[in-house]
Amino acid sequence: MTNILSLILFGEGMLTGLTLTLMMGPVTMIILRHGMQVNRLAGVYAASGTWVSDFVFIGVTFWLTAYVEAWTQKPDVRLSLYLAGGFGLLVMGLLMLRQKKKVLNEQADVSQDSYYKSFLSGFLVNSLSPFSLFFWLGVAVFLHVQNDNPFWYYAGLMLALAIGDFSKAWLAPKLTVWLREKYVYWIQLGAGLGIAATGLYIILLGYLES
Repeated sequence: MTNILSLILFGEGMLTGLTLTLMMGPVTMIILRHGMQVNRLAGVYAASGTWVSDFVFIGVTFWLTAYVEAWTQKPDVRLSLYLAGGFGLLVMGLLMLRQKKKVLNEQADVSQDSYYKSFLSGFLVNSLSPFSLFFWLGVAVFLHVQNDNPFWYYAGLMLALAIGDFSKAWLAPKLTVWLREKYVYWIQLGAGLGIAATGLYIILLGYLES
């Protein structure tokens, strides 16, 4: 039974990660920028920076929310945690739906940055985004009320993010052929709807368990 729960949690993490890879926010744009205007390896370094930043967020947010674990068996507390985490994801998704159409500027003046600077750019863009903090806080709160090891959810999520971000970096030169304003806009809307739907699902799950 434990193995089945772990597999389900891993799969849920993968689905969340795959949804996040559809986001055309600042993280994706910095990866594409370095991948298209420097080279593929620079894009990979930028993606690596965002990945390391995510690991920092995982450690900090999980530690900050650890104190709620002793309360998780109380029905009213469990409902509050589900509502808090779900509402955070719902708001994040709705904010993404407000994004306006943006053009990917392929002619921007970008120097041949070193790979170190590419890595640092990815790390800083992800770390300074309030969406990253809110997302990982929501995930940490949600995982504290689960009955299985949170490692499996994090493993699935980070694996999906790594595959998605590194693929963007490696394929960036090819993306310039078809990536245009309307595609960026609709992908952004789709990702926003996915995140908002995840938040609603968590809220509904909390009510069902209560």
